[in-house]
Amino acid sequence: MKLFQPPIAPLAAFALLASSTLAFGQGWQTDKQGTSTWHVSPRVGQCNVSKAQNKAIRAGIYQSEIVYRDENVLTFQGQTLNGDRKEITFGNEASCPEIGAQDIP
Repeated sequence: MKLFQPPIAPLAAFALLASSTLAFGQGWQTDKQGTSTWHVSPRVGQCNVSKAQNKAIRAGIYQSEIVYRDENVLTFQGQTLNGDRKEITFGNEASCPEIGAQDIP
């Protein structure tokens, strides 16, 4: 005697759709080409990551990515046009002041 088992695929698809719909309402943004990024605006008085990344580019550090973040600082690592690796740190204030920069061996 076999017991009836409901098909799993439709249930899984529904669960995936429901979770993705909820996620997009909480900060996920898509570029309509299949790439999604998480973006949440910082609290008032804090440094915006994209603003700090733009300041890193103006300081000559390209292809930067955030490697450390806490309530006081944001630290990025990237490369200069010469291919040298650098690290730059910004204060976590609205103006994103540069605290320090150093070469990475």
